[in-house]
Amino acid sequence: MNAQPKTLFDVSVLVDALNNEDTTAPESLAALSLAANGRINGYVCAAAIDGLNDMLTRAHGVYGARAKLQELRAKLDIAPVNAAIIDAAVALGWDYLDDALAHECARANGLDRLVTLNPTDFPKAALMVQAPGDLLKEVASAAA
Repeated sequence: MNAQPKTLFDVSVLVDALNNEDTTAPESLAALSLAANGRINGYVCAAAIDGLNDMLTRAHGVYGARAKLQELRAKLDIAPVNAAIIDAAVALGWDYLDDALAHECARANGLDRLVTLNPTDFPKAALMVQAPGDLLKEVASAAA
């Protein structure tokens, strides 16, 4: 890994990291920290923000969710979504549209990889799809 990987974080990883900050560094939180520390370029799909806000609101209330989203924006850039990305995601025919949107968003925006807790939900992916632990190992081995 020569350049900093451009990495899209799936909602599953973000929810896990933002809802488990008090635990002893789960892999999702550690992977997100790579973006916060500038070791990778981290992104979130624009189409994921509303759903992420809903999940965070259930766990932290409206104001807590907004604070978590602001914290997230300090760590991650937004990968935009347009009509072509939506059309391509629908055309994939995957079981979960949010996964297809994340995949096509990452692909269309030239990102290198997608980090998710559910790699098997991304069949025949056109880019690297990996679990947070795999990203951590890859970044650690590149730094060694």
